[in-house]
Amino acid sequence: MNNNDGMCGRFCLAYPRSSLIDWYHAATMPEIEPRYNIAPTTGIVAIRDSITGRAGSMMRWGLIPHWVKDPKKLPLLFNARAESLAVKPLFKNAFRWQRCLIPASGFYEWKPLAEGKSKQPFFISAKDGNPLSFAGIWETAMVDEVVIDSCAIITTSSNALMRSIHDRMPVIIPPESWDNWLTPSQLPDDVLSSILKPCSSEKMQFWAVSPAVGRISNQGEQLIQPVNE
Repeated sequence: MNNNDGMCGRFCLAYPRSSLIDWYHAATMPEIEPRYNIAPTTGIVAIRDSITGRAGSMMRWGLIPHWVKDPKKLPLLFNARAESLAVKPLFKNAFRWQRCLIPASGFYEWKPLAEGKSKQPFFISAKDGNPLSFAGIWETAMVDEVVIDSCAIITTSSNALMRSIHDRMPVIIPPESWDNWLTPSQLPDDVLSSILKPCSSEKMQFWAVSPAVGRISNQGEQLIQPVNE
């Protein structure tokens, strides 16, 4: 059972660790390898506020609220809709106190083709080549006596560019809003509404890529190379 609250279900993170440290002014960052086909339930980099500054760590992509006893009974919470974060019991605690940034080189989205069931995947990234910073929420849960940090990516309605592919997209937070977003306290509605909105179309680009990205076992830089539609 999947949670399709926006369908950012596959992304890429190929920047070296040193670049992420510089970009986020992070005090810590986990060791990472380039990954071109990141899927839910795997470990992903999430950046939180800490006593020593911004800290990157690995978290399970698929939120497990701290009060859940058996995650198998949960839908897979890899996305969370911006519009219902404050009221959905699964998300509202994390949304209030535990927000994070999830860095990406870009993400994939599939567009249904007119002639039937097949879909064309696209790779979406920043025009300036910098990381995208997805808005995320995180939780710490105890599952079978193991502590698990987990997170979900927040989605919103698509901007004009993305609308030609899909009606939802990840919330992408600009650097000037990082401090507000990462503050471990409840934010005023006006601050949140200014952050939880579609990124400007002018800052983004996309192109068609190989259907090979549809298979999670496929990895490698060739997945983000443009193909003719």
